[in-house]
Amino acid sequence: MRPDYGFHLCLRNGLYTSASVRWYVGLATKITFTRKGINTEMNMKTRKTSWQFALICLLIVGLLSACAGGNNAGNGAGNGDKGAQQETAGSESSASNAVEPEAAVYAENGLPKDEKVTLKFAFWENGGGREWIDHAIQTFTAKFPNVSFDVTYSPTIETIIATKIAANNDQDMYDIFSTSIAGEGIHQSLAEAKKIEPQDDLWDRKAYDSDKTLRELQSGVYEGSGRVEGIMYSLPTTQSITGLFYDKNRFEEKGWNQNPRTWSEFVALVDEIKAAGLTPITYPGKYPAYLNFSFGLAQQYSLAEANGKLDDFNDTYRNYKHPYFTREETKQLYQNIYELGKKGAFPKGVAALTHTQSQMQLLQGQAAMASTGEWVQNEMKESTPDGFKWGFMLVPMTENPDDVKYHMSYTQGGHYIWSAKPELNKQWAKEFLVWLWNLDVQSLVAEKAGSLPVRNDFMNSPELVDKLQDAPKAIMEYMKNNKVKGASSSRDIVVTDINADRANTIVAEMLNDVALGRLDPSATLQEADDLLKKAIESAQK
Repeated sequence: MRPDYGFHLCLRNGLYTSASVRWYVGLATKITFTRKGINTEMNMKTRKTSWQFALICLLIVGLLSACAGGNNAGNGAGNGDKGAQQETAGSESSASNAVEPEAAVYAENGLPKDEKVTLKFAFWENGGGREWIDHAIQTFTAKFPNVSFDVTYSPTIETIIATKIAANNDQDMYDIFSTSIAGEGIHQSLAEAKKIEPQDDLWDRKAYDSDKTLRELQSGVYEGSGRVEGIMYSLPTTQSITGLFYDKNRFEEKGWNQNPRTWSEFVALVDEIKAAGLTPITYPGKYPAYLNFSFGLAQQYSLAEANGKLDDFNDTYRNYKHPYFTREETKQLYQNIYELGKKGAFPKGVAALTHTQSQMQLLQGQAAMASTGEWVQNEMKESTPDGFKWGFMLVPMTENPDDVKYHMSYTQGGHYIWSAKPELNKQWAKEFLVWLWNLDVQSLVAEKAGSLPVRNDFMNSPELVDKLQDAPKAIMEYMKNNKVKGASSSRDIVVTDINADRANTIVAEMLNDVALGRLDPSATLQEADDLLKKAIESAQK
């Protein structure tokens, strides 16, 4: 509370005239009101007579009595018909019955109730729709009626935001805006220029509907959140997870292992499927990066943690350090793919397959598993046969069944906050981002948008689980029954030298041949590391 709060409250309520205020100021050299009482300092150089001091004291008592009564003072009788005639002994009773002024801030976040704020919000209206975000805005403004939103919805919001950024008009810019922005390297540039607010502090905020912090409630998105030089600028609100998807009914009918926990168990599953006349794993060879959805960076993280080298590997990957392609984790991953390729685990004509064709192989019973993401259910809903039930698993890389398994987490729904906005706007913007973690909002995200919730307690509610589509539900069940963490492909620095691109390109181009068992990956990985070394040396000059 401001020190002179009581005095100004009385002025606001019209309890004193301007003349009396001037008289008060002239008599008292300094009168400071605090929550605990009154601190009066008299200027000793200007000696006041005893009657003046007495009048000051009477004025102070009047101020406190009037403020304690609040707006009721205008009724003339205070807290009863005899209020003006009561002696000192009776005044204590009146004070105890006085109504304290309502707190001027919200207990949940300490922000002011009486300052109106309008947040300009740019929302990407994509296939997930807008019902969930409209619900979030409606419930947030009902809870905090001094906050309102001015929302721009658009399927091409990335272009609109990029135009606003280019205009460099802080007043016209959005307070909150989608991370979907047109422009190469725009995210890194915004962070380096300090145009967007860091949001790491939100992990330690308690959810509005829980006693736990977001860090405690998160379901792997903390590890999977994108960062720039180690700083997170957009708190995720939804996520996509990738791995191997299959038909649970077929697996149950065949008695196949739906949760292999070691590499040996997974290889045994592949052998069983192969013996039954099906292709064990399919992926679109026209876009070989789809294989990385189940055999990629996440599995390298699994190997690194199992080997006790997690921090070292994370530093190497995030900060473009050498060696990378010839690290133990990278070589082991591609050797495992090569081993499966020699067993015929992947389609013979994989190089010609599109993502739709590979997923049709799964739906038509030609392949047992497909490397893709949970979006596959929505993407293939028109082609999914009756009786097909989505299942999910991650590929274990080690022989210890208790080792942590990593998945690729593509965090979504995150929003930036423009750093040049007023401090109060930025505070309310952060509160809204925390609000998006409420279970009622997360439930709508899952039900209407088909995305995965970010909270690990979502599966504790049967009512909420029933609203999940089968593919996301299968992922959540797997995560509940296994030690799982998320991994993000984002890097903390950018290396622009062409040799870095060439290194990644030759590894991607070899993938189909490795998956068909025709190419040992060792020589190509060494070549890629040599190119990466040149790129890093060039960047350091």
